[in-house]
Amino acid sequence: MFPFELLNSETSAANLHQQVHWRDGLYCPRFRSESVIKHGSYRAYQLYRCKDCDRTFNDKTGTIFAHAKIGLDKLLFAFYSFLRFNTSIHQLDAELIAS
Repeated sequence: MFPFELLNSETSAANLHQQVHWRDGLYCPRFRSESVIKHGSYRAYQLYRCKDCDRTFNDKTGTIFAHAKIGLDKLLFAFYSFLRFNTSIHQLDAELIAS
């Protein structure tokens, strides 16, 4: 059973995404360097800075969630509903707009 308590807020969804995204270790999505340090935060997301290319990035950089206008908690719920229950896009749209 899917733990829906992980999707009850943007912060908890960001933590889940962070654990899955960096499971093989933290690296710069542009330079592929592992010389990365924490560099503050933005909303619910940890910011990082690459020591080699001096660029900043967050947990969503380089993923399909990077430029999403919908919160990560709603997106992950929509993906789960679509895949698990074969929910239609129109039904998902109505449910996401209502919440």
